[in-house]
Amino acid sequence: MLAMSSYTWPFWLTFCCWYCVALTGGKISFLVDPSSSGGDVSSKLKVLLCMDEMKNQDETDIDCGGISCPKCEGMRSCKVNCDCISGICKDNMCAPSASCQDKVRNQDETDIDCGGSKCQKCEDSKICKDNCDCASGICTSNKICGATTSTTAATTSTTAATTTTTAYNGANAYTWGFQIQKNGNLAFNDTGGQVGVIGVNNNDGSKTNQYVYNKTVAVNVKKCTSKPKVTCVPECKNNGTCVSQNNCSCPSDYTGPTCEIQSIGLCRDNEILDKKPILLVTFGNGLSKYSQVTPDRFNFTTTYKQQFQPTTYDGSFSFINRVPNDFNNDWHTDATDHTGDPGGYMFLINADEQPGQFYNGAVNNLCIGLRYEFSVYLANIMKLTGRIKPSVRFEVRSPSLGNRLLAQLSSGDVPEDTTLTWRKYGLSFIAPSSTVVLLMISDAPGGGGNDLAIDDIALTVCSHKGSGFCPS
Repeated sequence: MLAMSSYTWPFWLTFCCWYCVALTGGKISFLVDPSSSGGDVSSKLKVLLCMDEMKNQDETDIDCGGISCPKCEGMRSCKVNCDCISGICKDNMCAPSASCQDKVRNQDETDIDCGGSKCQKCEDSKICKDNCDCASGICTSNKICGATTSTTAATTSTTAATTTTTAYNGANAYTWGFQIQKNGNLAFNDTGGQVGVIGVNNNDGSKTNQYVYNKTVAVNVKKCTSKPKVTCVPECKNNGTCVSQNNCSCPSDYTGPTCEIQSIGLCRDNEILDKKPILLVTFGNGLSKYSQVTPDRFNFTTTYKQQFQPTTYDGSFSFINRVPNDFNNDWHTDATDHTGDPGGYMFLINADEQPGQFYNGAVNNLCIGLRYEFSVYLANIMKLTGRIKPSVRFEVRSPSLGNRLLAQLSSGDVPEDTTLTWRKYGLSFIAPSSTVVLLMISDAPGGGGNDLAIDDIALTVCSHKGSGFCPS
């Protein structure tokens, strides 16, 4: 057996550990010694595998879902409802947890996103259960928030007199003072005397005097107990405000349950002036109307099916250098790509009825902490027909952070024009990791419109002297 001095064995131990890490590509493995570990080794290993930043075991997403690992947060992959913290798995994606901004009546809300113990008080005309649910402090007998007409706390004594009273006109009104007593009752002041006389017209033309007296009336008023101080776990990020239990109100440039998702538009023109894009996809050019090149040449994937000849049906796309006349002249036939080059190809899509991914591509070697612009030129290829307008949702995700959604913004409707018109859309984001995935997703129903052309997909660094490229 090789003997080592007390001075050399730490060196060899360090070397062996470094060598093992190098062999595993930087992945750290945990070895469990059955002889020294108490309890079930298998269960301990499962716990460790739920922390290894890899999708394994029966996980539905990285380190979450399945039987062994914690439940997944919103927008993470799932198979069944119990994979999700929210308890809702829809289209293999966990729905966000219930909140006071999800436009759904849930938790103990009395109306959508208001009332109950967790959310803000409801405005007038919203549903309530008691006064504490309403901003006005009044929940009517119909269980609707809003002020009601108060009834005068007075009694009247009627006489059979037929004389006309000139000192008091029936159009006048009396107002009595009141106070809220310590016991919660509403008490009107009682002076014990006559305060007025009202002349009332009778059907026979005569007058009847009604003498009005003050009277103390006790009305039980429910006192709203103060709601407990709200907390948000996890805490609101990016200057978000915790407005109710686990519900953050986000600044205009952020969204998401904890304001963690960036939602910022394109950078200013002077921020990207003379900047060379890190990524630029123009789809090439050629003499043939239909390009035979596939998306993998441009390092992206799409859920749509490629057509290499007429016709580009619903759910399909073409790389094409002129808009075809596929549907009875409904499209801007013979229009060209964004550069106006007759041979330049564009990405023409006839969107499906079910929203799909137009573009899904990864970009590496970004500089952490810098702001980047993800942009594209879009055009509605439909003429002025009043059909469904295209809308594109831009997303940026981080594969190293469990496919976390970093930024999201919608283009809104891409308008129709008398001629094909290209417009720039997109978003900007601060990179928290060196690799991100850029996505463009259909945000409008297809079938009867939602036909568009895409060109010049770009990723450019904003307001930075360097290239924005940080090779590892």
